[in-house]
Amino acid sequence: MWKFCKRKIIYHHPVEKIKTINDSQLGEVVFRKNARAKNYIIRLQNEKVKVTIPLYGNYTRAKEFFLENKQKLLQKIQEQTTHLSPEIDENVLRRKAQSVLPTQLAKLAVLHGFKYTDVKIRKSRSRWGSCSSKKIINLSFYLLLLPEHLIEYVLLHELCHTVHLNHSPAFWALLNQCTQNKAREFRRELRKNYKL
Repeated sequence: MWKFCKRKIIYHHPVEKIKTINDSQLGEVVFRKNARAKNYIIRLQNEKVKVTIPLYGNYTRAKEFFLENKQKLLQKIQEQTTHLSPEIDENVLRRKAQSVLPTQLAKLAVLHGFKYTDVKIRKSRSRWGSCSSKKIINLSFYLLLLPEHLIEYVLLHELCHTVHLNHSPAFWALLNQCTQNKAREFRRELRKNYKL
């Protein structure tokens, strides 16, 4: 007599895989593949932006998903910060700014031939940035909540002050040269839509 035994077949899902990128505004972004996920998900958790990828998803699409939703995430953070929501951890924002803004400033300085002494990240709610006569640049960590092109505008604005410590025609001419003649346009956009 033959006896047949039924065996339970166990399927093992692939181990979660993680990849990271560094975003100029949000800092480190973690992409994690999760076998239990059914959709792409983006959230801010433990000081990092985390993107969950479904089992049959891919990193290329995940990055596209992140870029599609990046501005919404920034707007949400900005709204919470503007209303001084207790949910916003300013220490987190400061640390992100410290890890992102000095690097971006240094790259722009090299690209356009500027030299500065030091950069400091502060909790300024009166101005986005400033530059002293000693060429020390101060930046508000709230800068991180602006669109990328306006962050670059503010950084270039302060770098131009290392040459002209005023808002003379020569200053604006230099800033225009660095922003492809969009200095006034960016200034209006910043003043109209974003207030500290």
